[in-house]
Amino acid sequence: MNFNYKEFYNIIKESGLDAFKWSPFKWILTIGLGLIIGFLPMGKELFEWDTKTSLITVGISLLVLYFFRFLLLSVKNSIKYFHRVYKESVYGDAIILLKDSFSEAHYYRKTPGFQEKDFMNSMIIFCDNLKTVYDKITNSNCSVSIKVPVEDSKVSEKTLLKNLSRNVSHKKRDTDLYSNTEHTIIGNSPFNNCLNKVITNQKEKFYINNDIKNSTNYLNSSISCYEKNSLPYSSELVHPITPMKTNDNSNYDCHGFICIDSDKVNVFDYKYAPAIIEGVADGIYDIIEQLNSETNARN
Repeated sequence: MNFNYKEFYNIIKESGLDAFKWSPFKWILTIGLGLIIGFLPMGKELFEWDTKTSLITVGISLLVLYFFRFLLLSVKNSIKYFHRVYKESVYGDAIILLKDSFSEAHYYRKTPGFQEKDFMNSMIIFCDNLKTVYDKITNSNCSVSIKVPVEDSKVSEKTLLKNLSRNVSHKKRDTDLYSNTEHTIIGNSPFNNCLNKVITNQKEKFYINNDIKNSTNYLNSSISCYEKNSLPYSSELVHPITPMKTNDNSNYDCHGFICIDSDKVNVFDYKYAPAIIEGVADGIYDIIEQLNSETNARN
């Protein structure tokens, strides 16, 4: 992140002007107290100030007060500025990474006779790039995976799910036990919640749980796949693979789920984090729909 001297100057200028923007009552009260202390007989006897000393003291007090207000406002405005620049940098990087991911995945889909292995590699890269994005957004260690139906072309209440792809650094989660476990919709709170929102055509279809281990009535078929029956993550964000819009505004078909989890609690906000994954789900909808249909046709 490059230092922008113009922006720094604007922050100082804005803080200097804002330091004056105190309510008139507070300024009058501050000045009045200074004058009372300096000029009333009690003040003169207590501090032994003459008129000139009193005026100088009041002036210095006002300058000190202004300086501290200016200093606090400068720090506050600087923090806001650097936070905004950081977020713009993160989301700017997200746009670039996802653009590259989409282009590669769609390239294999549009190429006649493409090799499924190449396509699967592109989906792993997709998950890796998403992980990079959400690691920065949440300042945590995230895992990204894509779940699709085992046999069905689209998700229903009776669908069994499998892991299509996962980011490389968390690939060790895909053990034989995990693969052989029946991951049902009804046995997983995130999938059940998302599918219900799809079926009822709700606007927001994502599921967020920012403190899984302290959630009541939470279900996850993966728990038994890990040591001590404890999930290796604390928060999760799940979005169904559905289009953002359809021509006839009818209910959507769900062709799987994008799952992002984090090793920290309270990391997923309800505005930006879901917006990114919603766009991703829309972007890969056609690819996953085609993949499910072709796979099930072969089966």
